[in-house]
Amino acid sequence: MKTTMPLLAALVAAACLAWGAPPPRLPEGGASLWEDRWNPASLNQLIALCEADLAASPGDPGRLALLAQLWYERSVHVPESEKEPTLRRAADYGFRSLGLSGFEEGSRLADPDLRAVLARASDPATILWTAHSWGLLLGRMNPFSAFFGISKIRMMYERVIELDPSYYGGSAPQALGALLANLSDYGILFGVKLADAKFNFEWAILLDPTYLENHIAYAWEYARRAKDRALFEDLLRHVLEAPIGDWPFWNRHAKEKAAEYLAEVSRLFR
Repeated sequence: MKTTMPLLAALVAAACLAWGAPPPRLPEGGASLWEDRWNPASLNQLIALCEADLAASPGDPGRLALLAQLWYERSVHVPESEKEPTLRRAADYGFRSLGLSGFEEGSRLADPDLRAVLARASDPATILWTAHSWGLLLGRMNPFSAFFGISKIRMMYERVIELDPSYYGGSAPQALGALLANLSDYGILFGVKLADAKFNFEWAILLDPTYLENHIAYAWEYARRAKDRALFEDLLRHVLEAPIGDWPFWNRHAKEKAAEYLAEVSRLFR
């Protein structure tokens, strides 16, 4: 895919690239469940295994961050009535991985206090999965009620980018792009333009073109808003044709979304 921002090539060259995510530290018996966690039954078994493992070391940041990720992934499969408590559980584990008591404390932090917490964090996993789950919780609120958290979510993704922009397939640049695209809907209120989001989506794809969620986000959050039907369809067809590769959970999810969005293309661009 051709990028309109040559600076991205330099940014990618400066990053440490590692396509595909190595399995995290898993308890005994967890490796096969990790590879098969796109199956809800396997994911639930893995969560149970990891929660039992956490009991042996309740404050371990790595174990807590892993559970934040798994509960966030579980939210993809659960019915609507269960999404909010599932995401809250994910965010609770995430804030605990950052050394806080949980969701209640983390969600009440003022910007300077959160910035201090993030400055102490050195593992991008502890921040990314917290931001993902908390961001979706905010997204379920009335937009004006959620405004207080926007600067915090942005701060979290920017900190992940400082630590490792390539972490989990370029998820932080991609997520920051999605946040900026949504903020651009409010005109000058946040001082954000849709072009700011485009930069981050292209960066994410260059960091890891095999992580198909990067293409999905670029299509849905940018191309749809820009009314660029050709780009929208090109990105989604690429997702459908690409291999599952090293991302068994999220690339399957991306393919499902690509099929869903392409089926709606005439309605979305009429």
